[in-house]
Amino acid sequence: MNQYSYRFEKSPKKKGKCPKCGQANTFRYYEDQEGNRLDEYLGKCERINHCGYHQIPNLISHSTKNIVSLMPNNQDIINPSKSWIERFDKWTLDLSSNFHTFCLSKGISKEHLIKHGVATDDKGKTVFVFRNHKSQVVNAKWFVYDEQGKRAKDGYNSHSMVQPKNKNVRYGMCLFGEEQLSSDKEKTVIIVESEKTKVIASFFYPEYLWVACGSNNGLTSEKLMVLSGRNVIWLCDADAAGRMNSSIKNLEKAQIKHTVIDLFPERSDGYDIADAILEGKKPEIAQKQPSEEKKTSSDIYIKTPTVMYKNDYTIWVKTRNNWEVVANNFLVYVKYKTQDENQNCTWILEIRIKNKEAIYIEMSHEDFCSAKRMKMELSNNLLSFKINDVQLTEIQELIYSKTQFGQASKVTRYGFHSESKTYVFSNKVLLPNGILVEPDKFGVVTDNKSCISLPQTKDKMKNRFFISDSDVSFNQWYQIYIQTHTYEKAFVPACFYIMSLFRDIVISHKGSSPILYLKGSAGTGKSSVVRNLTCLFGYEQPQINLKTKNTEAALVKLMSQLSNGLIWMDEFHNDFSHEGLLQAAYDNAGYHKTPEASRSNNETDSIDIYSALALTSNYIPNNPIFFSRCILIQIENKEKEASQRKAFFNLIDLEKRGLGNITVELCKYRKLIDENYNTAFSKIFNRVEQATQNESMPERLLSNICQALTCAYILQVNDKIQVCEYTEESDILDEFVAIALKTIYLQHRIQNETSVLAEFFSILQYLYDSSQIHEGVHFRFEGNFLLLRMPSIYPIFMHRYRNVYYKEAHDKESIIQEVVKMEAPRNFKEIVKTIRFKSEENTLDQALKSPVTNSISVTYELIQSSFGVDLKARRLDG
Repeated sequence: MNQYSYRFEKSPKKKGKCPKCGQANTFRYYEDQEGNRLDEYLGKCERINHCGYHQIPNLISHSTKNIVSLMPNNQDIINPSKSWIERFDKWTLDLSSNFHTFCLSKGISKEHLIKHGVATDDKGKTVFVFRNHKSQVVNAKWFVYDEQGKRAKDGYNSHSMVQPKNKNVRYGMCLFGEEQLSSDKEKTVIIVESEKTKVIASFFYPEYLWVACGSNNGLTSEKLMVLSGRNVIWLCDADAAGRMNSSIKNLEKAQIKHTVIDLFPERSDGYDIADAILEGKKPEIAQKQPSEEKKTSSDIYIKTPTVMYKNDYTIWVKTRNNWEVVANNFLVYVKYKTQDENQNCTWILEIRIKNKEAIYIEMSHEDFCSAKRMKMELSNNLLSFKINDVQLTEIQELIYSKTQFGQASKVTRYGFHSESKTYVFSNKVLLPNGILVEPDKFGVVTDNKSCISLPQTKDKMKNRFFISDSDVSFNQWYQIYIQTHTYEKAFVPACFYIMSLFRDIVISHKGSSPILYLKGSAGTGKSSVVRNLTCLFGYEQPQINLKTKNTEAALVKLMSQLSNGLIWMDEFHNDFSHEGLLQAAYDNAGYHKTPEASRSNNETDSIDIYSALALTSNYIPNNPIFFSRCILIQIENKEKEASQRKAFFNLIDLEKRGLGNITVELCKYRKLIDENYNTAFSKIFNRVEQATQNESMPERLLSNICQALTCAYILQVNDKIQVCEYTEESDILDEFVAIALKTIYLQHRIQNETSVLAEFFSILQYLYDSSQIHEGVHFRFEGNFLLLRMPSIYPIFMHRYRNVYYKEAHDKESIIQEVVKMEAPRNFKEIVKTIRFKSEENTLDQALKSPVTNSISVTYELIQSSFGVDLKARRLDG
């Protein structure tokens, strides 16, 4: 039992004036168990090098030795609350403190300061955020620096977090920079006293791992644990306390392999490596080599009863009678074990090769447990591994029991990772706090809450989701986008892209995700509208062509490769046999199939679809159930103005630089979207519903467009983006509602046209696109009217109809009657009449010699807007 009943006073109690040297704010008083201060001559002066006064209760004075006697501590250690962590995350992005400004002026990057937990609080003070080896925030320390990067002389004392009022718990403390200690124990760790020194030196000496213990005696047994098994350097400050202290003694007691290096033995003024760096020097950190006797005392690096890893990079396995070498120039280590959402395990291995750089291999659990597959994998790297399955198991036992490795969540697709709340690209990861970080050399990213392993994909796939150094903002891109495609046609697709970034939030609200459907003939630019959007995830995403012979399994795999993103499928047609897959994307129901190796009649696999779909097509969907899940955007005009063509090429130039940074820009507003989605959706939906209350509109039609617009509306109202010209919330809402209504009315009119005409003109478009009908022979134009040779067209239409719908087509007279109704107030004789066309037999004869009865005249603009018909696409001027 501890015999002492006193301890040092702690913050917020103030330090006093030293009774020996008279220096203010340097003397730490003692207090009793109730917190009452003892006699004021009892305490310790912190000016160890210049004073050294230390008077302990009931003991003799110690003027040079540092004796600390504390009461036993039975308090539980807790971490800061969620609100504190959110505050630290916010402060870490603030680079406005004097210390930040000073470091940036010395060439230290802002990414380095963010990575190493240097923050600015709301009062402009510098805050060093302490994270443990699990990347959990455990504490923080506040400092005030002047513009020269030196501690302010205004009497302000540094302090850590105020301890909780509950005396049964307390905040712990770790090494500053502890979260930067990788699982690679081969890399040397350098310990310095000052947090400031650690931040500066780690930038100029990245070949080492740097930590700070806070003071010359700050390396306590609690902080030492993470240094076990590592090669450590204690880098002295140039003073007596830096060269002889309890920290060095604790390293010796813990039997941690360490070297004490004094870079400035001729000085005794507290000068350290950061001071040297700031003077433009870069002293060499030369570590003393162990004596030859110690070096050769054992050639065994790690050992179990059956396996030895030796210092000469050989692996030995014990057999029945002797030891055999199974690897003669490399050692195998595990860096990370990963597990994905389906509990599938992978292993990231480090192969340390003699006299060469290490290589890193990611293997499935099945391969990792197979000697044959391990040998094949290493053979690909020109390494010979002579083991069997039993010996591999023995080596794995050594790895599990004698080495340390990290554990990470395996990310299987790019985009949003729901477990860690990160957005994953191939080369960087956007953390929940808005910081963009690069993975380590193992493809792993660690933040305060999680450790994730990035997807392993082909280089071509990686380029699609790559963050370049482009600095183009969403607003800059959007202005060129609407110049290219016009505001009317670009607004909804741009909003749909924004919705796709937060699809999981949209799904949680409504349980469905609408499909963007762009309809237009060849050459109208419908594909470019979507292609430009896919570039916002990195570089151009190739479309999935639905006209090719895609297998069901391949489509499912393609649709599940991205989360909270946009998947583009081109050339949708009404014969597409896997329409159910597309409906599954809308309903978020997943896609179920029997596993390939299953022997059970009841066993199924579910493959979920995590991204929004955008389809492009020449046709209006015939299936009304599928069409009701879509948002229709019709692109009719093939003729582009000079300004549009110029904007298009400007857009192409931007895309060559990579535009993934725009997705990063918008994903940082996830919290804003999540908090405001329900309210914003209701505002738009209620207005739209009120405007259409007498129209008998399907609720799904209204909901689809409102879902697509809500996320963009939130960002526009909060002045984060500008997709329309208005700034007042009421004006913004009016504009969004107006666009929603225009989109709804167009689609509703097409859906409610008689199925006879919808089917007829849809098939007519197909016959034209497939060159089964020709201008002049089967149809021609006269002013604003399209003239149709019905006696010749109808038999071709009827044959196609049977192939599509597996039933007889509507009779010709029914179609003509519906056309007459549509063309009102034109009368029957104006519509149904004898019209001349070119000869069907002699195609070279250009004269209109053949009068054909029961031909019809329809208003071309009307059927073009109602059914998306384009019978001019094959003209030479198109």
